[in-house]
Amino acid sequence: MNKFQVLKSKNVSLYKIGIINKLIYALVVMILPFLAFSLAIIERLNISDDLFIGLIALWLVVFLGLIIVSRTINMKFEKLGELVVTLNGIKKTISGFETYFDYNRIREVKVRDHIKSIFFPVNRDRAEAYLVTIITDDLTVEKFVVSSQSTSIPEVNFLDSLELIEKYKNINLRIKR
Repeated sequence: MNKFQVLKSKNVSLYKIGIINKLIYALVVMILPFLAFSLAIIERLNISDDLFIGLIALWLVVFLGLIIVSRTINMKFEKLGELVVTLNGIKKTISGFETYFDYNRIREVKVRDHIKSIFFPVNRDRAEAYLVTIITDDLTVEKFVVSSQSTSIPEVNFLDSLELIEKYKNINLRIKR
């Protein structure tokens, strides 16, 4: 039995937070090769050291700014409820209201990265939070954001626990990424 937090945003929509996180992630991916290429050109053409120092200072300012924005995004989340993954099903508890999803009645589970860890990854896919969609046999759709790491056993990942149960119970959850 692994417990995960169901998350909500304090004042910004979860959709906007996901978009901001993706933009920051894209900026980091684009800035690092650009910096390396620029430093190689400066070194190759023997351009003044002032430009080299200025470029390093600009990179540090951008890097620190991205860290601050990334940390601010993470502070916008607060716990809304709890999601418990057991051998028989998934139980979602929000404000005392419980919803139980039996694995035999789940048609499909869609798990998508919602918030990626930019600088310090917590797991192999760098996700800090997942957007989970559960579709049952009666076509009921439940969507929520869940933390990637378990609160009961910190080294357990949400996606890994679903895949382990799928193999252990020999059922097909049709986990889509």
